[in-house]
Amino acid sequence: MLLAACAGPGVRAPVIDRSYDSGSGTKPQSGGHEIQRGETVYGIAQRYGISTRALIDWNSLRPPYRLIPGEHLRLPQSQGYVVQRGDSVYAISRKFGIDMATLVRANNMRPPYTIHVGQRLSLPANASPVAASANAPVRTASLPPATSRANAESASSSPSAARPAPKPEPPRPVVTVAKPPPRAASGFIWPVEGRVLSSFGAKKSGLHNDGINIAAPRGAAVRAADNGVVAYSGKEIRGFGNLLLIKHEGGLITAYAHTDTLLVSRGDTVTRGEVIGEVGTTGGVETPQLHFEVRQGTRAVNPSKYLPG
Repeated sequence: MLLAACAGPGVRAPVIDRSYDSGSGTKPQSGGHEIQRGETVYGIAQRYGISTRALIDWNSLRPPYRLIPGEHLRLPQSQGYVVQRGDSVYAISRKFGIDMATLVRANNMRPPYTIHVGQRLSLPANASPVAASANAPVRTASLPPATSRANAESASSSPSAARPAPKPEPPRPVVTVAKPPPRAASGFIWPVEGRVLSSFGAKKSGLHNDGINIAAPRGAAVRAADNGVVAYSGKEIRGFGNLLLIKHEGGLITAYAHTDTLLVSRGDTVTRGEVIGEVGTTGGVETPQLHFEVRQGTRAVNPSKYLPG
């Protein structure tokens, strides 16, 4: 998800077991690892029972993740979470502001991602309970934008599918902008022309898409769905690549992810149909596409309710 839900009264604090490391049951690794000839990032992660994603992040590795024998890798110190009644993998990812794919990979889960009360789950070292305002974007808990179900599922085991991110992670950007201009119409226009790769909602694999993914040629124009003001323009939110958030009258927010180029900046006023970016493959997707979301406040809504048929 892009926006954190407000923490209301009576909400129990998540139970965090910081003595637990990973799904393998091993204790946190406080030392490092000396790289041996022929080793890979994926193999080292499997050896220590940690996620490939965490190992990449802690060492600021970059594709193609070549390792030099004799050098040392830092081993991430994970934390654990005890599953509570009513929890789901999706809900836990929202609690800690992490994307669902990262949680699935860290615990070697397979569809349908069933969990049980009292079960211990491994969390990324930088996970923390979300208690942010409705205006603060956090890391996505949406379906990891991919071209197919197979791509989404293979991300749990393939080191090449891991998306690099600098460490330490940059601060979460805050959406605080001027009042948006009046809407041009009650609905939205399609931000790009193309085939829908992934629709809104829960998937058979156990993942969830908070928006839709639309296939389009690289460089195709991405257009503002309606009049609004740019609330965020950047690439700090993991999993989305170059991302735009546009705030519209009436509390609606639209999101445009995976663009190769951003053509507007935070605070800019945009008009319905204005070109705001270009379709790309940033954020770890394999084929050019646009991930598009519509939110009413903090709640993701089905974009098809606002788009023409």
